Amino acid sequence: MSHYWPLTVISMKMYFRNRQGIFWALFFPFLIMIIFGLLDFGGFNAPDIGIDDRAGNSASKSLIEKLQGSGDDPILVISRGIESTLLAELDDGDLDAVFVIPEGFAQPGRRSTVRVTTDARKPQASGVAVVVLSDSLENLFQEMATVPDEFLIGSRFDIDQATIEGQDQGFKGFLVPGIAAMAIMQGGIFGVVFTLVRFRAQGVLRRLFATPISPAHFLVGQVITRLTISVLQAYILLAVGALVLGVSIGGSPAAWLSMTLLAVLGGALFISLGLAISGMAKTEDVAAPVSNVIALPMMFLSGVFFPVDSLPDTVARVTQYLPLTYLADGMRAAALEGAGVTSLGPEFLGLALWTALMFIVATRTFRWE
Repeated sequence: MSHYWPLTVISMKMYFRNRQGIFWALFFPFLIMIIFGLLDFGGFNAPDIGIDDRAGNSASKSLIEKLQGSGDDPILVISRGIESTLLAELDDGDLDAVFVIPEGFAQPGRRSTVRVTTDARKPQASGVAVVVLSDSLENLFQEMATVPDEFLIGSRFDIDQATIEGQDQGFKGFLVPGIAAMAIMQGGIFGVVFTLVRFRAQGVLRRLFATPISPAHFLVGQVITRLTISVLQAYILLAVGALVLGVSIGGSPAAWLSMTLLAVLGGALFISLGLAISGMAKTEDVAAPVSNVIALPMMFLSGVFFPVDSLPDTVARVTQYLPLTYLADGMRAAALEGAGVTSLGPEFLGLALWTALMFIVATRTFRWE
């Protein structure tokens, strides 16, 4: 037991003296989290619409006001101009649709047709624009037409609409715990692989093997160091997500306990995976592509940046059993929903099974020379 603590302290000192390694271990996940968080894929962006108002009368002005809507958040963002110029902007992707209001719009005794040109590359924005135009024309007609009260829709039907304040934190809330899980994976795989491969190439492991220190002493020191770093990484990234992106993280001590245990178990899993890779890879030239081949698919298929159920069914059925999927799902449930340990049974079980499997592989592939 006396050998474990000194080797752990030495391993910690070696890691924290590598300032470049610390910087990139935190900076890369932090950068991805901030970029994707600021983009906020879950938000709504009002479509950009170009309008050529050839009528220039009170009815066309009223229609444009209805299209824009009231309040601080416009329904449609309106740009005015002539049709040819607006169509050029539409072709360049600067507009989502172009409306042309004809001359004599809404004059009595004639049918007025608003010509609409949309961008096929933006079906969602175009669909919103057309629906808003249809509703605005209907509202304008009801204001202008003399329709008996008994034929108005309000005399027969009504809508009682209520609004609730949901707890969903949107894309930012989805992203932050996933990035924390990704950082644990990267630290476990890349940190262990390149450190041990470098030690092996420099003969450090061979010299340690010749000492009275057993392999268990050295490996335990490495594991404790990496587990400590995994927990610290998770805490730092979750704190940054809360402070910078405004995500509400962990509502109770039970949630923080769950996140800590998940970080420890996830760290142990990916450290074991890193040990297995370092045992199979003889040089850094081999270790780098092998590590990336394993890490990159998990990064994009394990629910870090988008839900697994958005993938094709055949792919989703496989990716739900990936180790990073268990870790990301567990971190997200604990961080956003306050899930305790007892409610995260499937996630802990999946991580435990993967950790046992990777530990067995690591013990059979690890070598000192």
